[in-house]
Amino acid sequence: MYWEKLLTPKRIREKSSVTRTIGDSRSPFKKDFDTVCNSTVLRRLQDKAQVFPLEEEDYARSRLTHSIEVLSIAESLGIKAREIIRKRDFRNFISDDDSQAARNRTYKLIQDIPTILMAASLLHDMGNPPFGHLGEQIINDWFKENLQHFEYLSEQNTIVSCDISRSSLDKVLSKAAIADLTHFDGNAQLLRLVTKLSFVVDEHGMNLTYPVMATFIKYPCSSKLIDKSVLSKKKAGYYSTETSIFEDIETSLGLKKNNQYCRHPLAFLLEAADDIAYLTADIEDASHKGILTLDDIEEYLDVYGEHDRMVSRVKEAINEYKKAANKLNYPNHDDYVIHRLRIFIKGQMINAMSGAFESLYSQIMDGTCQEELIKASDARVLAECLREIETDKIHYCSNIVASKTKAIAVLNKLLDMYVPAVVNYKKDADFRKDTQSNLLYLSLSENYRYICELANTHSEGKDVIYNKLRLVIDQISGMTDSRALSIYHTLSAI
Repeated sequence: MYWEKLLTPKRIREKSSVTRTIGDSRSPFKKDFDTVCNSTVLRRLQDKAQVFPLEEEDYARSRLTHSIEVLSIAESLGIKAREIIRKRDFRNFISDDDSQAARNRTYKLIQDIPTILMAASLLHDMGNPPFGHLGEQIINDWFKENLQHFEYLSEQNTIVSCDISRSSLDKVLSKAAIADLTHFDGNAQLLRLVTKLSFVVDEHGMNLTYPVMATFIKYPCSSKLIDKSVLSKKKAGYYSTETSIFEDIETSLGLKKNNQYCRHPLAFLLEAADDIAYLTADIEDASHKGILTLDDIEEYLDVYGEHDRMVSRVKEAINEYKKAANKLNYPNHDDYVIHRLRIFIKGQMINAMSGAFESLYSQIMDGTCQEELIKASDARVLAECLREIETDKIHYCSNIVASKTKAIAVLNKLLDMYVPAVVNYKKDADFRKDTQSNLLYLSLSENYRYICELANTHSEGKDVIYNKLRLVIDQISGMTDSRALSIYHTLSAI
């Protein structure tokens, strides 16, 4: 792969939607960053949980604060990567044109790598449904369980509840459609969101540059080709509805090798920034809420740190911060130490990920790398330790379990109500009547309804059903946590 092609600032719609002002010297990627900063979807992340769903306190991180922290880390990784590329690449991987002019053009594009990563960082969680990864699981489980319980009536193009039927949706819908519905993923939803659902000017959504979109496509894999043993195929990166735009991105940037789609090199850095951000921040949030103590952290570090240099450095840092807290007579000893510890670990991990990027650089650039930077880095043992702390002490503590239980009830109720109503909605002479189907359909986003109806002008039969099911998912995944809870209360009349 060559950076000149990887960073080609192509868009779906090349012509700008507004007249360029005199003196506007922003790069295409800075324009993307500004577009994302001013998007409605970014603002919604303030009311989507990072770890603690339906949180009433204002301290715990939301998806928005998490994305800002990822941005900060990704920018640092981008600056270091830019230095690595310049150091390593006098000729290899720069351009397939060996001229000095081509290299100069490419080096100018490389300058914008931190900006590309910053834009992708703000975007990377926008496709997540309410209640984060649990929300993804709830949606997938619902469709896996319920597609068999709806019979497709082809003459009316509607569905009815059933126990067993040869015409149930799991037997009628295409394999691609079923794979999409039962493998919902925030990453795949994000590509759909920025290319279609964010209908700002036209049907091309935010109309972002291809390098920015390729950077957030964590898994260049369709929902029907998932292979958990392969890094780039662990989850769905796009749905069948976005196949053409995905393929155009990959082909245009030179990411298709030997009939296989490859990750963009910057996707490795974005993934690393996300890992660093959540591994360090979640522990700080849990400590603030009284779920996790400094003693707990030290116990785990003792188990992992016997033969690992980075874990040993972390333990040494804790001792230094304890002395500083005592010297200052700081009122909350643990808070002081853990806050400084988070910053220290973040810096250590940024250096470790940059080292891993450099050591794996040739594999990344020839499209054969199937290893996460964090697992290939000097921070891998520390990361394992932090993940175990999260699993054992945070993710299944009593208040999170209670919130997760509530989230399951909320999303299942929404799916139970919306799916039959939306699928069976008919825009005919009676569509203004106060039927459940009409009212629930009309309560959906007018923008999302328009996109579904536009798709259905080119579809028929069971494909119309699929597009309507896609509409339900679009609507629910676009909700904030509190909005989903509010709709649940409305539908339950409580």
